[in-house]
Amino acid sequence: MAGAGATIKQVLDAAEQAATAGDVARAVALYRQVLTKAPKHSKAKKALARLEKQGGTVGRAMTQADANVLVQVLNSGDFANAQRVARDMSAAFPNEPFVYNILGYASGMVGDQKAAIEAFKWAIKLNPNFVEAMSNYGSYLVQIERPNDAVPVLQKAIAKKPDYAEAHHNLGVAYFAMGQSDAALQHYDLALKYAPNYANALNSRGSLKTSRHDRVGAEADFRAALAIAPKDAGALANLAGVFAADGKSAEAVELLEQALVIDSKNTETLLQLAIIYNESGQSTQAIGVFERVLAIEPAHAQALRMMLDLVPLGDRGPLISQMETLFQAEQTAQIDKVHLGFALGHHFEKTGDYGKSYACLETANRLYRQDMPPLPETDDKKFARITKAFETDAFAALRDAADPTEVPVFILGMMRSGTSLVEQIIATHSDVFGAGELNAVTEMGKTLYDKGAKATAADGQGFTTAYLAELTRNAKGAARVVDKMPGNFFNVGLIKTLFPNAKIINTVRDPRDNCFSIYKNFFDTYAHQYAYDQVELARFANSYKQMMNRWDELFPDQIYHVSYEALVADQEGESRKLLDYLGLEWQDSVLEFHKTKRAVRTASVNQVRQKIYRSSVKSWQNYAPYLQDLYEGLDKKLWADAFVD
Repeated sequence: MAGAGATIKQVLDAAEQAATAGDVARAVALYRQVLTKAPKHSKAKKALARLEKQGGTVGRAMTQADANVLVQVLNSGDFANAQRVARDMSAAFPNEPFVYNILGYASGMVGDQKAAIEAFKWAIKLNPNFVEAMSNYGSYLVQIERPNDAVPVLQKAIAKKPDYAEAHHNLGVAYFAMGQSDAALQHYDLALKYAPNYANALNSRGSLKTSRHDRVGAEADFRAALAIAPKDAGALANLAGVFAADGKSAEAVELLEQALVIDSKNTETLLQLAIIYNESGQSTQAIGVFERVLAIEPAHAQALRMMLDLVPLGDRGPLISQMETLFQAEQTAQIDKVHLGFALGHHFEKTGDYGKSYACLETANRLYRQDMPPLPETDDKKFARITKAFETDAFAALRDAADPTEVPVFILGMMRSGTSLVEQIIATHSDVFGAGELNAVTEMGKTLYDKGAKATAADGQGFTTAYLAELTRNAKGAARVVDKMPGNFFNVGLIKTLFPNAKIINTVRDPRDNCFSIYKNFFDTYAHQYAYDQVELARFANSYKQMMNRWDELFPDQIYHVSYEALVADQEGESRKLLDYLGLEWQDSVLEFHKTKRAVRTASVNQVRQKIYRSSVKSWQNYAPYLQDLYEGLDKKLWADAFVD
């Protein structure tokens, strides 16, 4: 059938075949389609004139009944059939942009990318003011990971119809995909200004707020979306994500089960449910849900990676065989090879096959790193910018806004340095609440960092009020509340300026073990780009150590440094020191930290549910032949006090 994706020759051939078969109406429609694309096409003009002389003007205009048939087929959800019907109608009514708009949508839904793009373009060419087609086309470009191309299309739609809510929403989605969250938020807000009951826009805005760690705002948007569309499975899952981040696992599970009643085969929702079960220490339930994912999609690499760690070593045979086959297959998607490589690397480490383990890890790291987009600011520039700000005393005015509270406890350091272990120990104490990894200091501090010396006491007051509200909103009056965000080592200067009585615990680990532990783990974010390259890892580790040394000079005796190796060697002795530093009385329960029933949302989720073990100390030595770039990049003098021989 000659549709939007057909060439002029193909349409011309189809027209000639129709004329030969005596289907004059169809032949006329097809010749008109050729002339719409190529108005001066002499062969088509002559053929059309000949048919019209023969009475071929029987072609009729499209009616509302025709349009209703097409819309009904589309709304049935049978997009393959909708594409077929739209193609037929595009042949019968070649000058109807409405038909091509639906053809574009249906083609996109069945994965026919070329036909979708050509149909949308043709709809817009036939009617340059067809803002709905522009909005749909822009949305589709975002879906196929071309947000940069989507933006001008959507901007054009809005220029023609400034109050078109859907185009604003789709433009917000495009900007969000490009990492421009401020622009995205602006257009989500405009979409809701023009259509206050636009559930999709509320859902999208809530997702943006979630990415900014504004869980209060996100929850409000998701609840508003569900008030409008109670059976929106996506909004239910998104709200569940907010609850899970707040440690409300039972509430999150309930919402996800509701979403699965609506859409039982949604693998993303199932994966989310499995992760929450795992974070809550319910490994049996987690495995069961991972198996549901794999029953729907047997090659789901992320599910395979996450489930493998929960399966006993002796029961992994069939699973490992499947994963190796997928890992080696040329047709396996690159991101899937990343998930599989990290999982297999961990597995072969446990079996003692370190060469095979490293080969898998190296492939996973290389594949993941090579396609990462550049960061808005390099790590080197970030270290330099923040260090300079406090060395020049740029934030002197903020001291007038300092809050004397002793509630906040910041656990920070390199990732994989033992921050989760320290938090789990401390949070087991009855007077402590573990708030988990909050990005609040970084997010809320952006304005202060941007203003620099122009930041006022009022700015500082706004920060302390907002941060304490976020930190303590689920703490139920706990005397100490832990913010375990490793990356807060960047923010020590800001923390000590605005919360001079806050406790700061820096976890330190042999950088060889620490960096290799980072290298062999998958982090679902592009923020830690240094993690996937040995040279970059060493440089980042050196910069971290230099920064912590500088904080010690600027804030002497105000940071407690705990050695990971000392903690695992003498759990009770080091735990007593930690509680003493926090001004808390000793409780024997902290020695049973692994039994604490609280959600853990880090890469260490499975480790902190075990008793302390020492096998991770000097584990880098098993891979020494493969870690020369890392070892040579570490500043031996700088790290002299942390090396464990």
